[in-house]
Amino acid sequence: MKGALLLLLISLVCATTAWADELRRLKVNGVKRTYHLHVPAGLPPSAPLVIMLHGAGADGRAALRDFGWMDQADMSRFVLAAPDASTIYADRPPGPKNMRVWNSGPAGIYPETIAKSDDVGFIVAMIDDIVQTVGIDPRRVYVAGFSSGGYLANRIGQEIPERVAAISTSASDLALLGAPPSRGVPVLFSAGDSDPITPIDGGRVTAIWGGISFIKQSQRTLVDRWRMLHACPAPRVVTGPRDTTIEVSGPCRDGSEVRYILMHGVAHEWPRKVPIDLTQASWDFFKRFSLP
Repeated sequence: MKGALLLLLISLVCATTAWADELRRLKVNGVKRTYHLHVPAGLPPSAPLVIMLHGAGADGRAALRDFGWMDQADMSRFVLAAPDASTIYADRPPGPKNMRVWNSGPAGIYPETIAKSDDVGFIVAMIDDIVQTVGIDPRRVYVAGFSSGGYLANRIGQEIPERVAAISTSASDLALLGAPPSRGVPVLFSAGDSDPITPIDGGRVTAIWGGISFIKQSQRTLVDRWRMLHACPAPRVVTGPRDTTIEVSGPCRDGSEVRYILMHGVAHEWPRKVPIDLTQASWDFFKRFSLP
C-alpha cells in the first residue's frame, strides 16, 4: 500500500513539471514549428498563459531568459510559452545571417519565406496544444511582444481577438488589417523615446535583416490607431514611475483599455528596472482582463 502511494505521489509531481522548460514541436500547414514551454512546479489547473514573442534575430529561449518572464511566471503562477519565429532561409540553420523574424503583416518588407510564414496560425495551434497538454484557462491567454514580436502581437490582437484576453507590445509597428477586430482587446503599448529602430517621431529606417528600408509611422500615430479601432475616449495622463509618461484611454469598446507608456531615455530594449520593469508592468496589466 505504501509503495502504491509513493508511486502515486511521484506521478503527481512529475505531472506538474512534465512541461517545465521543454522544447515542443508542432506542424502548422505541413511546416515544422517549435516553441519553449515553462510550467512552474505545482501549478494548479486552469492557470493563465502568457506568450512572449521575441525580437528579430533572437529566439524563444532567449525571450524566456532575457526578459525575466520565467521568474515572473514562477512568482505569479502562470504558464509561459515562447515560440520561435521562422528563419529567413528555410534550408539553413539560424544565425546572424539567417535570423528569425515574425511575419507581422506589412507587405513588401519581408523576404519571401517570412511573408509566407503562417505565424498567426502557429500561435493558434500552440495555444490549442497547451490547452490540451497543460490545461490552462483559455479565457486568460495573454501575448507580449518586443520589436518584431511586438509587430506580431499587434497583428494577433486584430486577427484573433477571440483567443487572447490582452496584449503588450513594445518597440513595435502596427499595420491596419482589412477589418477591425471583432472585439476590443486591451492593449499595453510601450515605446522608448531614444529608439533608433522604432523612432518616436517616425521616419525612414533600415530593416536589421538587411538591405530594405521603409517608412515607419510615429509612435503617437500607432497608439492612436488602437484607440481608433477600439472607439476609445480621449486619453488621460496618470502617475507612473519616474522617467515615464503614461496615458490611459478607457473604457473603450467591450470594456477594453489602451494604455501607452512612453519610456524616457530608453533605446531599442525591453527594460527590466529603469525606468520601469516592463515584464512586471505587462503582467499587472494582463491580470486585470479575461475573455467573456
